[in-house]
Amino acid sequence: MTIYIGTTQKNKGLIQEDILIQKAFLSRGLVSKIETLENIVSEATSGDVLLLKSIWGYHIYYKKFLEYISLLKEKDVILINDYEYIHWNIDKSKYFSEIDFLKIVPTYKLDLGTVKSINDIERIVQLIIKDDLNTKFVIKPAIGASGYLVCIYDKDGTVNNCINNILDHKNLDFMIQPFRSQVVEGEISIILINGKIQYGIQRFPGIFTEKNEPEYIDVQKIPEQLIGQINLLINFFNDKFKSLPKICRIDFVKHGLDYELMEIELIDPDLFFRYIPENVLNKCLVELVNI
Repeated sequence: MTIYIGTTQKNKGLIQEDILIQKAFLSRGLVSKIETLENIVSEATSGDVLLLKSIWGYHIYYKKFLEYISLLKEKDVILINDYEYIHWNIDKSKYFSEIDFLKIVPTYKLDLGTVKSINDIERIVQLIIKDDLNTKFVIKPAIGASGYLVCIYDKDGTVNNCINNILDHKNLDFMIQPFRSQVVEGEISIILINGKIQYGIQRFPGIFTEKNEPEYIDVQKIPEQLIGQINLLINFFNDKFKSLPKICRIDFVKHGLDYELMEIELIDPDLFFRYIPENVLNKCLVELVNI
């Protein structure tokens, strides 16, 4: 059995987190390789394991990505996270609709398949948000990551240049959400391994605010509101999938005195190992390699 850590040609052998995970597997006497998804599809055999990790950018070629996933399933390769989780997690607007019992940033789907001009998009957007009291909104692809095609839309603005980009990619599914101004205080990401909360990270990705270094949050200091939301999500996972994901990152943003869910990352989550204390890292690696 070979345990593959999936990456891209650009990232291969360069991502510290991948290397740490590989070393943890090797230390247990297991065969482990950091390899591109394309090569893994070619060489993996039944019973091998693939941990999707630094395959960042898959959302741009998500149809090819899903083809690879399908081929791996045909070869009986064990996938982390499991195949059902990957398919469920790829489209934000779809999985948001299944977890509406959680506090989520309000999300509206944009159907742009028939638009021919910027004015067409403007009319659709204005119609969807006309009853929303917010003035600023975020438009982004339902399948996306790392700020890809994300733009701020001003409800009262006379010029919204970001719509130009959307028109050029109207074949994609887009969604729109109210902009949460407290994002300047940072997003809070909670890391789970084997269904257990390990730690939190306060991060400043730099998409809407100044980019700053992430800050570690001890599990004991994670706000109780977030613990409650995560427990509800864990119950949902158990009911729907009859199992829990191996690795998971859940992103929240503060809104008023509470928090709203921004994203669940089950496909290629950055776990921010480089920002956590060594004792916490060692504990997480022990959990992670327990396949």
